Amino acid sequence: MRTFRALVLLALPLLSTACTPYAVATTARPLAKGERSKASIFSLVRGGLEYSSDSSSGRGSVAVPMFDMERRFGLDERSDFGARITSFSGVVMTYKRRLDGVSDKSGAGTALMIGGGVVNWLEHAHLEATLIRSGDEARSAVPYGGLRAIQVIPISSTAVSDTPTLGGFGGLRMGERDGGVSLELGVFYDRSALKMRRGDVVVVPSVTFHGGALGRLLPGGNSRRR
Repeated sequence: MRTFRALVLLALPLLSTACTPYAVATTARPLAKGERSKASIFSLVRGGLEYSSDSSSGRGSVAVPMFDMERRFGLDERSDFGARITSFSGVVMTYKRRLDGVSDKSGAGTALMIGGGVVNWLEHAHLEATLIRSGDEARSAVPYGGLRAIQVIPISSTAVSDTPTLGGFGGLRMGERDGGVSLELGVFYDRSALKMRRGDVVVVPSVTFHGGALGRLLPGGNSRRR
């Protein structure tokens, strides 16, 4: 019975508003025109779901795992386009434009990324805006961070309304854009519309595998590259 309860608790967020794509998983520099990239994004919403327990405290919480897949495509000398599948329950499209020069300008960069789509099995429309600042892409380790705002809007009669999600993030990409790994931490004010947790602040660590980085970690990954 306890095992069944745990499985239900973990499944509930994936069937509700937990599919918000918190992780940014990209630096400020857009892809060059015609260039393509792919990324596998694993996130963990700490304390994403609270539940009644049999302990003296009366309540417990579990972290909610999320998995996104993203593809980005270079559009012109200053911008690129991304398509992200969010936990297999929605799709979000984003447009990123560098604000301080062309994509391949050396040194640190600043970009604005805006996007929209549908999440939670077509229950909500999704809107987002992100300001990104990152270090010199010529380095093997590129720090990045910024501010992020998200709003979901009900588009079905059964969907609940929600308030905007606001927060900041910081991360470090190690290695190349096509084969590196990014570690990121986001902190957001996100009121739970379904009252699934009491706190309004969520902490979201994530790890992103760029290009073929994830495949090389799997059994036989190196041999497939030969």
